[in-house]
Amino acid sequence: MIFIMVRILLLVITLTVFSNCAQPDGYERLLYLKNFQSLGERACKENKVMVVMVSRESCPYCVKLKKLIFVPEVRHGELNDKWLLRELLIDDGDTHIGFDGKKIESVEYARSIKATLTPTVLFLDKNGKEIGKRIVGTGGAIDFYDFYLKRSINEALANNVCGV
Repeated sequence: MIFIMVRILLLVITLTVFSNCAQPDGYERLLYLKNFQSLGERACKENKVMVVMVSRESCPYCVKLKKLIFVPEVRHGELNDKWLLRELLIDDGDTHIGFDGKKIESVEYARSIKATLTPTVLFLDKNGKEIGKRIVGTGGAIDFYDFYLKRSINEALANNVCGV
């Protein structure tokens, strides 16, 4: 009986250790962008800004930005009534539904809008038009990033999210 309890305890400890190793600092991922068209329509319907973070898995600045700015911002919820935030990985080879309803690879979309440096954060209307000042990189000023993010979101909201 004690042997079984010890085995169960060891199993619980092992599972706890391995689950904590995956994300030791509590970092979580952003939602991935799959369909530009439906997200744009949703943003218009909800009167929100479509915010797209163009990133790469191997980009340390992308990870830092997500960990220090975007994930805490999503958890805090202050911007949740203003934005629909998604991440577009350009090194994964994924295909997405574009604003025109046609399939497009993430890297091709990034090239078409000249967003190949990562991270690049875009503020888009339902048609894919930039309606807020994009933010490229972290500029070494991560402490001020939240200010620039909110400024671009407010600018985008003022520029008519529905692109009419």
